[in-house]
Amino acid sequence: MKEEENVERLFASARQARAETSPSMPAGFAENILQQHRNRVRENKAFLRTSILSIAASLIILGSVLGINIEATSGTDDQESTVELAYSLWDPAGN
Repeated sequence: MKEEENVERLFASARQARAETSPSMPAGFAENILQQHRNRVRENKAFLRTSILSIAASLIILGSVLGINIEATSGTDDQESTVELAYSLWDPAGN
């Protein structure tokens, strides 16, 4: 008998607690949270793309600078062949 009274008191207090406060989300709450999540995902993707592009551009610039320096400091054979080609196309003596 005592257990039944305890169960009835528990049910009564549950009914009162539910009647006093009904927690409800504001209208559009779930949609706002979903939109915020989508915006963050979009921002993260844009940041990743920008990072990859900037790293690629810096590597291209670095490669071109180092490539020019390597070609400039490499043997004078290339420079001599270029000079010979220029002289063969335009003879300064007029021959």
